[in-house]
Amino acid sequence: MKNFYQNHFKIETLQYLRRVGSLTKAARRFDVHPSTLATWQRIGLEEFMKRELQNTKTLEPRKSTHELEQRIQRLEQENAVLRQAARLFFMC
Repeated sequence: MKNFYQNHFKIETLQYLRRVGSLTKAARRFDVHPSTLATWQRIGLEEFMKRELQNTKTLEPRKSTHELEQRIQRLEQENAVLRQAARLFFMC
């Protein structure tokens, strides 16, 4: 199965690679295959930064982790209510 990596992850990985200078060390730290990292390096950090900037301009602002956790909690509560209603409905 092919992995999909977000641009911000690629940027972070390439910045680390520039600091450390070791492809294998960076690949191990971020759990990415060295050949994948070498491909990203050929494409270039600046290109991924440009792509990330384009994505953030076209998409809505990213929601905070807190907002997403609240939404998950609300959906879990809704699911619990629906399961309970289904049990009551099918018991009758």
